Amino acid sequence: MNTNIRKYLSALFLFCAVNAIPLAASADLFEQFGVSRPRTSKPAPDFALKDVNGQTISLSQLKGKPILLNFWATWCGACKEEMPSMQRLHEAAKNNGGFHVIAISIDRSNFKKVDQYVKTLNLKFPVLLDPDRTVRKSYFIRGLPTSYLIDAEGKLRGFVSGARNWDSPGSVELMKSLN
Repeated sequence: MNTNIRKYLSALFLFCAVNAIPLAASADLFEQFGVSRPRTSKPAPDFALKDVNGQTISLSQLKGKPILLNFWATWCGACKEEMPSMQRLHEAAKNNGGFHVIAISIDRSNFKKVDQYVKTLNLKFPVLLDPDRTVRKSYFIRGLPTSYLIDAEGKLRGFVSGARNWDSPGSVELMKSLN
């Protein structure tokens, strides 16, 4: 075999081996957290909702960083259980390359209760209001809590049904893998 071809194949093999490790690690993290992956890659449905302070936030304005998008309600016990770990994940984002944590409340009309919930748990990430449940419907939410993982390009990478411990080192790595 020609020396140049041998060097090229060696370099190609090394490139493939080095770049496959992050993919394998990412797949393991997805499995570890019980993330269901979509069959085809598609953009996350865009939306614009008001937060508890009345400020409008759209999904498209957050493009460029991975997003953990969580659907919840004040009456959901499992939601309340996972919210503190989501806050710690949000805090970890500042030191780990940056990603967004966004929660969407599907409570229909008791916005004061949602605001009190946010204050009681000292949540610093955006908590948006979806009283008409239009965004919930566009994401096909059937149970709570449900979280979607959206990559930096705005594409759906997977979803998780049920509460998770979002502040583990593995969850930080999972979010970073979406860059």
